[in-house]
Amino acid sequence: MEDFSAISAFVRVVEAKSFAAAAVQLGMTPSGVSRAVSRLEERLGARLLFRSTRALRLTDDGAAFHARCKEILADLAEATEALNYNNRKPTGRLRVGLSLAVGRAAIIPRLREFEERYPDIRLELSMTDNPADLIQEGIDCAIRVGQLEDSSLIARKIGYLRNVVVASPDYLEKFGAPHSIDDLKNHRTINYIYPNGRPRQWQFDTPSGQVEVDIDAHMLINDGESVIQAVAAGLGITQTPHMLACCYLDRGMLQLVMTDTMSTGKPVWIVYPQKKHLSARVQAFIEWVRELFDRTNEPGFMKRPAAMTMEKIEEQRLSA
Repeated sequence: MEDFSAISAFVRVVEAKSFAAAAVQLGMTPSGVSRAVSRLEERLGARLLFRSTRALRLTDDGAAFHARCKEILADLAEATEALNYNNRKPTGRLRVGLSLAVGRAAIIPRLREFEERYPDIRLELSMTDNPADLIQEGIDCAIRVGQLEDSSLIARKIGYLRNVVVASPDYLEKFGAPHSIDDLKNHRTINYIYPNGRPRQWQFDTPSGQVEVDIDAHMLINDGESVIQAVAAGLGITQTPHMLACCYLDRGMLQLVMTDTMSTGKPVWIVYPQKKHLSARVQAFIEWVRELFDRTNEPGFMKRPAAMTMEKIEEQRLSA
């Protein structure tokens, strides 16, 4: 156990970037932590850290050893937690990666129910539109949309970001509602523009298949939440994932239009590093977010034509 204690101290020093900070976290003195790391170096016959009065720096051997030890300690903690998963509530810190749009519009407004269900999980959200390196940044799991590029991660599909066309009640009272894709040319449209300067194409499911349409937008905005806010203010019509707009729909600030062309949209995944044991915290979050997408992603009151239900669309794609 002394070896594990020294290894744990070493990993904590590297992550805290100082002996003093690691000592506080471990409930030890800085000199005690320093001695533990020195003993570890003696046993290994290798120097792990370059020490100076200003900073600590890993040696090449130390970097390789730290990466392996961090993985081993994480596996040990998760194996212990998984063993007791059915006997106690999930506890501890859970780091989740989210895009800004999904986090702000879909997840954060519903976090109260997650905390009520799992009060002992300390949730930490890492929100960015640049996909994070889960292993490098110590993120337990992340929600990703669209095509996945990192094959080293385990991925579970949790639903789709189905697209709907929405407008505010004030706009619809003043200008009326579009009833077809061609009708959109006669309306003020607001669209999202990507960082590369390319406007988002709108997608529609039609009896003849899915079509993508270039929109000559009246207004372009490079933030998805701001697009929805502009539409709620009566400035125009947009197409957006239903899950990102449903809070506005629930409050009556937006209304659905062109419901017979609702688009299947992009698949949504929850991804996590490959590990033998999936922690109870990650399992709990996966279960909750899957339920969330089932409840809020697809408007239950929207009825599609019998010949082209969402299920039939997906069946056609699978058989194609």
